[in-house]
Amino acid sequence: MESDLIRKKPSRGNAGLKTVGMFLFAIWMILPFPLLYPTAIYSQGSSHEKIILKGFDGSPLAIDSRIPYSPKKTCGGCHDYERITNGYHFQQGRTNGDRKIVISDTFDQKYPWNLSSGMYGKH
Repeated sequence: MESDLIRKKPSRGNAGLKTVGMFLFAIWMILPFPLLYPTAIYSQGSSHEKIILKGFDGSPLAIDSRIPYSPKKTCGGCHDYERITNGYHFQQGRTNGDRKIVISDTFDQKYPWNLSSGMYGKH
């Protein structure tokens, strides 16, 4: 009878240890992520020096200018502009299957920035 009167209450100390153990396990699983995928963290950094945007006449543009910039005048001094602009992905969508140029400012009225069905003219 005495054994019926002396009942042990379940210990709740193990639940706390399990929670701490699960937390530590989760941290252990997450910590290696930046080492395996370093670009996921460092992709926000700039690897290009600051440049001055230039107009089609080669003159520098003010930051609040409404004049379009010229990629050729801005980037062509350091980068091979002709090679870049003749690349496959740059030219994709410039012509149709008959090699006719299909670029048009009125190509897509809903999305006026699209100049063709391909990547040509998109950013």
